[in-house]
Amino acid sequence: MGHAQPRKYSMSYLGHGALLLLLSGCASLPAFGPSADAIVAGAASESDPDPALVAFDLINVSATTVPPTYSGGRFPRGFLDQSFLVDHERISVADVIELRIWETANDGLFASSGNRETVLSFEVSNAGTVEVPYAGRINVAGLTTSRVRQVLLEKYQGQAIDPEISVRILDTAARTVTVLGDVTTSGRADIPAQGIRLMALLAQMGGSPNPLWETEISVSRGSHSGSVRMDQVAGHSANNIVILPGDTVQIRNIPRRYAVYGAVSNSGNIALNIARPTLSDLLAEVGGLNDMQAAPNAVFVFRRARNLNETPQVYRVDFARADAFILADQFLLNETDIVYVATADASEFRKFVTTLMSPVVSSANSVNNLGN
Repeated sequence: MGHAQPRKYSMSYLGHGALLLLLSGCASLPAFGPSADAIVAGAASESDPDPALVAFDLINVSATTVPPTYSGGRFPRGFLDQSFLVDHERISVADVIELRIWETANDGLFASSGNRETVLSFEVSNAGTVEVPYAGRINVAGLTTSRVRQVLLEKYQGQAIDPEISVRILDTAARTVTVLGDVTTSGRADIPAQGIRLMALLAQMGGSPNPLWETEISVSRGSHSGSVRMDQVAGHSANNIVILPGDTVQIRNIPRRYAVYGAVSNSGNIALNIARPTLSDLLAEVGGLNDMQAAPNAVFVFRRARNLNETPQVYRVDFARADAFILADQFLLNETDIVYVATADASEFRKFVTTLMSPVVSSANSVNNLGN
């Protein structure tokens, strides 16, 4: 008997298999979203934009159109203009006040044995009063320290010898602020007599363990409130506002995520541990553009409008430009930006060939191995 000849598979046979793969696999070919042409056609600057689409402005990024740096948030004007309270602080129930009385004579109403200075301290009663020697009961609640001084000078007229009086608040429950949220020590904090600014208050409470750019600070004062990120306070002295008694300061950790879609190596919501991330940083984090699929001249950054009177903007970066990487490194991202890399026209054919031929080649190799 002769030896059996190995069975040969012709390319036409493989072609039929490829056709079956095509028919079964066409629907599974990946899709990444709109084409570059569709985005360009939808721009508000086009002569006949689709009225069903949200209007947006399309901006081709160049050295003159790189978007300006976003200066960040600011507290309300009333917070920014607030100065320290010094002359107008008023005494409250349960405050502890200190009186210092000097007399010109060695022996006077309070002075004795050459000691001309007398220091007294009192806690304000629930009725808002204090009992002062030789002056009796004085209603001090709601008065400023300068007003209490005037009252005492009038009381001691004709009793003390040319007295000089100083009044200050040693301790007060009314001079407190509430700090909540993601800080080392939360709760009520005392405001020193000279006042305190926001960053000093946070340092007093132990600070926040999270990155500055992922930490939001909200300040509530009566019916008004404002919020900024901590890096916008540390980097802009105007936001380091004066904190007033009764304020509530809340610290929240808000992780930043940047959305990346389309023809990139790894799409999704990406965290960047950088204070001021750029488009270059983000693309590097996701592994860059997908060589088999991306259109290098169609990298889009979608940026929402900051208020109702503005139009959303879409920035188009052409990575075929000689200065593309410089532009990408200058392009600072906003927290709500969406980056989308369109698929190149030719890449659809390459995807087709790859999807179609890879299993065919693998099958042919397997058959050849069996035949050897």
